[in-house]
Amino acid sequence: MPGAGDRGKAPARWLGTGLLVEEVDNTVTLIILAVVGGVIGLLILILLIKKFIIFILKKTREKKKECLVSSSGNDNTENGLPGSKAEEKPPSKV
Repeated sequence: MPGAGDRGKAPARWLGTGLLVEEVDNTVTLIILAVVGGVIGLLILILLIKKFIIFILKKTREKKKECLVSSSGNDNTENGLPGSKAEEKPPSKV
């Protein structure tokens, strides 16, 4: 029976230039292109997130290093710890 689930050949279209072109269903091609584009977009997104996280981690490490360097600049003169650079005054004679 013609037309019972079998679509047969695709209808041909005349372009007017002497060429006869068959119309083709591009659904599978579009699905493949959408999947490939989605995968590429997902990879780009993952790489951007990775770069952003690494950037944040580097910035937090720099802040920790700055704190260590600035705190090591204390000479402990106000604490009176042994080995400090505080000048000892000799006892005054009255």
